[in-house]
Amino acid sequence: MIDYKTLFVSPFMQNCRIFYNDETLEACVFDPGDNADRIMSELKDRDLTLKSILITHMHLDHVGGIPALLAVHKVPVYGSAIEDRPLYETLDNQAVAFGLNKPEIFETEWVKDGQILEPITGLKFRVITTPGHTPGGVCYYCEEKKLLISGDTLFAGSIGRTDFPLGDFDDLIDSIKNKLYKLPPLTDVLSGHGPNSTIADEIEGNPYTV
Repeated sequence: MIDYKTLFVSPFMQNCRIFYNDETLEACVFDPGDNADRIMSELKDRDLTLKSILITHMHLDHVGGIPALLAVHKVPVYGSAIEDRPLYETLDNQAVAFGLNKPEIFETEWVKDGQILEPITGLKFRVITTPGHTPGGVCYYCEEKKLLISGDTLFAGSIGRTDFPLGDFDDLIDSIKNKLYKLPPLTDVLSGHGPNSTIADEIEGNPYTV
């Protein structure tokens, strides 16, 4: 059976998600923004083997824990889309701006719209490119589980900020309305910060898109 655990990481209370298969004991981690020791402790406590790391976008509060994880677990890193390369190349500047630790360089595989990933056995995600919060931001949709990892594109009752460098409000609204809102209404939305929601709830009540 596939299940997941949410850990709140970084000073910005970012939702790091650990998905795992409790039969194969494989795990993947979405957006390990900080607190790598805590993430690894969770993996160890559940006797899980980390198989991959997935990124929604290249902001430091979503990727800051990756180098420490890779120092122990030699696994592939997927995401975000290549349009986020300028942010990837300026993670040091982000650290200075937000008072966070400067990250070491890590390698990533840039993903593309429509790409299918199977980060652990029995769990598949389709990449949905959602520029706006960042130019290369992506979401990950699991059709079987009817859930969406939305990063900082869509929140419960809100949307991602676009006043950071390379953000674009019009692109963000277009991504939400013309891509995410086309998903089944009962899709669970697992965002990068705050509580979960559903596509139906956001279509009906999100004040930024109604």
